[in-house]
Amino acid sequence: MSDPLTLYQDNPARDEHHVSEPRRPSEPYPYPPPDESQEALEPDEHRGLMSNGNGSIKLAGDEEVGLRGMGLRWTTEKAPAFLNSLRDASGSRKRTYILAALAAAVVIVLLLVSTNPHVPKGWNARGYQRCAQDKDFECGFISVPRDYSNPSVAKTEIAVSRFRATDEKRRVGTLWLNGGGPGGSTIHMSFAIAKPLSRLLQGRFDILAHDPRGVSATKPALACFQSIAQGENFRLNTVLGQGFNPPPGDPSLPEHRTIILQQIRDWLALTKAQFEVCLNAPGADDIPFMGTATVARDIDHMTTLVDGKDALINYWGPSYGTVLGAYLVNMFPDRVGRVALDGVVNSWTWSNKPATDWLGTWLNNTERTWEYLMTQCGTVGPKVCPLAKMAVEKADDIIQRVDGWVDGLYASPISYSSNSASTRSGTITSGMVRALIYHTMVGPKYFPGLVDALARAMEGNHTALAALTLPPLTGESSKHSGDVARSIIACLDAPQYDKDKTDTWPTAEQLTDIAIKRLQEVSPRFGMSVSLFEPDGGCQFLAKAGNLQPERFSGPFNKTLKNPILIVNPDLDPLTPLLSARWLNQQLGTSSRLVVQQKTPSHTSFFFGPSLCTAETYRRFFVSGRVPDAKESYCGNELELFEQETSKSRKSSTGPDSVFRATVQELQAALYTYMPPILPV
Repeated sequence: MSDPLTLYQDNPARDEHHVSEPRRPSEPYPYPPPDESQEALEPDEHRGLMSNGNGSIKLAGDEEVGLRGMGLRWTTEKAPAFLNSLRDASGSRKRTYILAALAAAVVIVLLLVSTNPHVPKGWNARGYQRCAQDKDFECGFISVPRDYSNPSVAKTEIAVSRFRATDEKRRVGTLWLNGGGPGGSTIHMSFAIAKPLSRLLQGRFDILAHDPRGVSATKPALACFQSIAQGENFRLNTVLGQGFNPPPGDPSLPEHRTIILQQIRDWLALTKAQFEVCLNAPGADDIPFMGTATVARDIDHMTTLVDGKDALINYWGPSYGTVLGAYLVNMFPDRVGRVALDGVVNSWTWSNKPATDWLGTWLNNTERTWEYLMTQCGTVGPKVCPLAKMAVEKADDIIQRVDGWVDGLYASPISYSSNSASTRSGTITSGMVRALIYHTMVGPKYFPGLVDALARAMEGNHTALAALTLPPLTGESSKHSGDVARSIIACLDAPQYDKDKTDTWPTAEQLTDIAIKRLQEVSPRFGMSVSLFEPDGGCQFLAKAGNLQPERFSGPFNKTLKNPILIVNPDLDPLTPLLSARWLNQQLGTSSRLVVQQKTPSHTSFFFGPSLCTAETYRRFFVSGRVPDAKESYCGNELELFEQETSKSRKSSTGPDSVFRATVQELQAALYTYMPPILPV
């Protein structure tokens, strides 16, 4: 095993395994930082990046709009003439007056709805309101064609939320968010991050989030299971709920291959049943319209409705959001405004390879990230990282000890009995622990809690580990729209199986060979256990809907864009390796720039910080539309994996960057709160 610290060389490297020496504190940025008080560029300098001059959408106050809002203030002393006529009339004539008055009232109401100053341009009047979760946000719906190839047939109501630009005079436009996944509610994520993100970007954007088709509040909704509880019970104590649990040792041994084969057979049967539930659920007719290409068209269409036909698209997307972003900029290259992608998924692999092949690319960096984390653990010693047994312990020694204990759980899983509302009773398997470790590597702030739970469990105290691996069932009777959306969207985007040619579908034996190869050549620790968080595959069982898609985009991903985009990737991202970001940057040529955040063992830069350098890069890009000169630049990282007293005191200083640092830390904290480090149920 190589020491991950040797990855950092004196000169910038250009292969997928090496990055350059971190910059010195005196050189924190890949270019001079902007003046905090700088004015926006002149209109002719970034005309292509403006929304088209519409400016911000003015809203009235929150008071109820009614007849008084139209200036119709009637008093008994000066009643309109028709009221006097109504008072004096009788019989059929009075009924005629009443009907006329009602008709006039309807006209007034319709006029109020159509001119209600509260409703943002392009939004539906019906359903618009201040968001219940946070009154600083607006919530509502935007109507889009259900099928862009036949737009007049039906509509889909896309749920949206907006946090308005706080600097309206220098507003750039609308910034669309996507929270990754796919399948999660971007609106819920927006409630967590929009305010600190707006401060980071100096209040220049209306931050607009939307729930993709079939997810959360968007209509029609698709909830495969009749209730959340039903879905939980379906997955409980199965390979869908616990993940794969391969035996330790050589996976190609006949006895080990037999075990893996049986688990894959179980997984195929469960996946088939799950997709059949979805295909028979209310709203299943809309499954063919849930693919990423359609979502990209939704953003294009909604941008026109909200900002005008000449407006450019501004967008930020991490993780799967980079797939949507890559589709967006290559499907609509002439509408690209300020687009930033962080933690890049290889969009060509996503759209041109079967979903069962994806992990071979995604896990390219995972083992190296784990080794780096263990190196840091050994460096700080047992007082800070309890998995270490002595000061300055070698990473190899810690890894060997942890591997031995995790492997032992295969034959002797932990039996845990709980009387607590925070955990459920059950078994903790080797595969579940591996899945937890993989998931925790998403964000280093989770890591101290993980190593503490592992260290306690290795000593026989399983309480902390159970809290992370055996969360309680919700038992909720309500439906969860989008409960299987991740798997559905992934399958719609991948190459399609023919529903009538079942002899071309992958067999359990073929999938076993793929899994064994991945364990041997890519990631022996995590090659199968990641299925809890990357539930991709079984797409042949969705072919009935997938074959009905009106559009599936598979590239090319090398279009010349109206404006260059910003690509950001950590060097040690365990889920979306730097290799993928470099691929996209190479594909786009002069239309992109890549910034690598160094010594960052996290999924996307935002789950580690981002560093001040990376955050300033984002600010400069979105506020001024400027990108680094170099095709690939490097940001250092002043943050630490394990906080010690010296680092805490250093962060509490009140230097000139203290306000900026506080904004960055608030954004990071919001993301951690949004995605807790526990196994799903």
